[in-house]
Amino acid sequence: MDRLILRDLAVLEAVARRRSFTEAASELGVKQSTLSYTIGQLEKKLGVPLLARTTRSVAATESGRRLLEILGPAMRDLREELQRMQGARETVAGIVRLTMIPAAFESVVRPALPGFCERYPGVKVEISTNEGLDDVVAEGFDGGIRFGTLIDKDMAALPLTKSTPVVIAGSASYFEKYPIPLAPEDLVDHRIVSYRYKSSARLLDWPMQMGRRKFEYKINATLIFDDGAAIRSAVVDGLGLGFLLRSQVVGDLEAGRLVEVLTDWTTDLPGFSLYYPSRRRTSPAFRALIEHFKEASKAKNSAVMP
Repeated sequence: MDRLILRDLAVLEAVARRRSFTEAASELGVKQSTLSYTIGQLEKKLGVPLLARTTRSVAATESGRRLLEILGPAMRDLREELQRMQGARETVAGIVRLTMIPAAFESVVRPALPGFCERYPGVKVEISTNEGLDDVVAEGFDGGIRFGTLIDKDMAALPLTKSTPVVIAGSASYFEKYPIPLAPEDLVDHRIVSYRYKSSARLLDWPMQMGRRKFEYKINATLIFDDGAAIRSAVVDGLGLGFLLRSQVVGDLEAGRLVEVLTDWTTDLPGFSLYYPSRRRTSPAFRALIEHFKEASKAKNSAVMP
C-alpha cells in the first residue's frame, strides 16, 4: 500500500460523511473533480467499489460501509487529537449528535437541555427524533436514547430513568359507544389502535400484570401506526383504545380528553438509557453531555424518593 493511501482515505471519509462531493470539496478546499479522481484511484487500488454515485446522491457500498465503520471513528479521533494539540480545546466545544424516540426527548432530554446549553454555550447539539432504531455508528451519531432492552450489547449504556409509566386509554366520546373494559379479555370487543415497530415490522404486544400473573396481550388491532404521536391523536379522536406512554398524554388525562382504563393490569415499560459505542473514544463535548445527564438523572431520582 503506497504512502498516499491515508490521504485518499481521508477524502473517502469526508465524501461519505457529507454524502456529497460538492460539500466535501468545500470542506477540504479542493476541486470536486480532484475528489472524484482520488476516489476513483482508491477504488482501483483496492479493487472494489466504495461509493455508489447518482446525479443526486452519494452512498457507500457494502465494502465502503465496512471500511467506514473503522475509518470514521479513527479520522474523528485524529481530528480531535490535532485540535487538542493546537490548543483548540481550551473550553468544551464541538457538536453532539443524538438520536432518540420523540417520547425520550420530551420526558428525558427536554427538561435537561436548557441547563446543558447554558452550562456549555460552545457545544452545538443536533437531535434526530424518530421511531426507528438508527445505527449510531453508520449514521454518524455520538449516541442515542432508547428503552434499555433495545440496546445492543456492544454499546455502553447509562440508565436515565428506572421505568417508563404507561396507560391504556380511550377518549370520553369513545366510551359513549363502548363499555369500559374491566379485564384484558374484554378488549376483544373494542377497537384497538396499535404500534408497529419500524425496525422489525412486528406489532407491539401490550404488557400486562396482575399480582404474580404477568403476560403480553396479543392485540387484534383495527388501526396501526409506526408513530407514537399518531397513535395519541387517533385515540384522542375517539378511534379506539391505545397503549400510550403516560408522558405523552398526561395533559389529555388531566383535561378529561382521555380516560384511563385497566389500571390494575398495566405495568411500566423499561426505563430509558443513553447509549454510545463502547469502543469509540468520546469527544469532550459528548463526555460533558454524559455527565450532565448523570447529574440530571440523579437529581430527578432523588426528588421522587419519599
